[in-house]
Amino acid sequence: MNFLTYKPFHMNIRLILLFAAIFVACEKDKKFQDEAMGPVNVSFASTAGKINVPDENNYILTTDKLSIPLNIVMSASAPKYFSLNISVDNDTIQQLIDEQALPNTVLLDESYYELPKGADIRFGLDSLPVMLEVNMQAVEKHFGKDLALAVRLDNVTKQNILSPTGKMAIVVIKTSELISEDDLHYLSFTEAGNILTLPSSDDHTLGEVEVVLPISLSLGGVAGGAFTLSVSEAADTAQQLIDDGTITDGVLLRKDDDFTLPENASFDAFTNTAKFNLRVKTASLKNNVTRKPVVALTISDPTKHLIDEAKKTLVMVLDPNKLIEVDITNTNIRYTTQHENGNTNENSPKLIDNNSNTKFLLGSFSSSWMKLEFAEPTSSGAYTMTSANDAIDRDPKAWRIEGSNNDVDWVILDQQTEQFFGSRFQTMKYYFPDKTPYKYYRLYITALRKGTTFQMAEWRLLKTP
Repeated sequence: MNFLTYKPFHMNIRLILLFAAIFVACEKDKKFQDEAMGPVNVSFASTAGKINVPDENNYILTTDKLSIPLNIVMSASAPKYFSLNISVDNDTIQQLIDEQALPNTVLLDESYYELPKGADIRFGLDSLPVMLEVNMQAVEKHFGKDLALAVRLDNVTKQNILSPTGKMAIVVIKTSELISEDDLHYLSFTEAGNILTLPSSDDHTLGEVEVVLPISLSLGGVAGGAFTLSVSEAADTAQQLIDDGTITDGVLLRKDDDFTLPENASFDAFTNTAKFNLRVKTASLKNNVTRKPVVALTISDPTKHLIDEAKKTLVMVLDPNKLIEVDITNTNIRYTTQHENGNTNENSPKLIDNNSNTKFLLGSFSSSWMKLEFAEPTSSGAYTMTSANDAIDRDPKAWRIEGSNNDVDWVILDQQTEQFFGSRFQTMKYYFPDKTPYKYYRLYITALRKGTTFQMAEWRLLKTP
């Protein structure tokens, strides 16, 4: 490049740099002017001091939540960052309700909403929405009425000014315009409405200590997020039904004394049913086997949705004969064994004396049976075996339970092999489905763990519901 070419090029670069410097200087001057602007007026965007919901699209509605944007507006773009506080004025709302200025209106309780306590206004903003989040339980609970909340702006910084007429707004939520009656979510006992006799199906669990009964709850409508509700006994309701003769021969069961239940039940997200377990003490059922034990429960305080007042209480009449297992061993009229021990301290009666500290002992064992005879054919369904105190090799490992009505033809009810007692005096329970009544039941032991000496502490025959 020669000098003549270079000089114009060099001058062009200088001009570009000069224009850039002028532009930056202008921008700095503009920013300075912006920052030097006076304070702005700050207010809520409202119509004559009210924010009505619904009003066009000024809300977001889900199954669980109503979100309302409250717009804070400035008279001009914020010349610099500033902040302000947001509060509520419940006294104003209550006064307006008392004066009938807000008819058919309920104050929105603080337990049903969330509102920021302040806002930060950044440079250049002329408006900022803050979200009022309302639990839909409030809308459902007060369906048909309006909900009201007064929101106020306070303590604005950087010498900005709160509008005297716009620093407070009254939010009015018109529940019946947001949802219809069909949209309400009611919680209830699934089987409430009539006195329920239990068991009503086979989904319960029997036990020697307690009987576990699953109790079902229902949610109407479209399910949303997870929530809980309280569960408690309703003893007065049950006692009244007993006293007025609605439930004849009833006896009241009480929480802790006779049954236990959780304090709360939980609904998982997007599900319309929930279950919790009622645990009834077997001893309480046995003590009232000839009567009708009664339990009444009620639900309350859901963290979402509404309680169905007509179905919030469940009254149950329990049938002990269908909920407890009865040991029928000692109702036999005759007990015989294939082999006997001449030592009365360890002979065959020790097998059914209901004492696990005694045992039936046999030497030179290959196989043997023990038989119960009843006055009339009797159904069973289960039995227990209890290991004795001595060497584990003496435990039976294979056996079968048989039933007969003529003492000749035997039906195998249950058969076990390779059984193992993990400890001394351990009781193991076995169930079998054949509940045909038999006059004779026989335990036929076919193999031991090891060796030729047999011992066992107890064999008990049970009648299941």
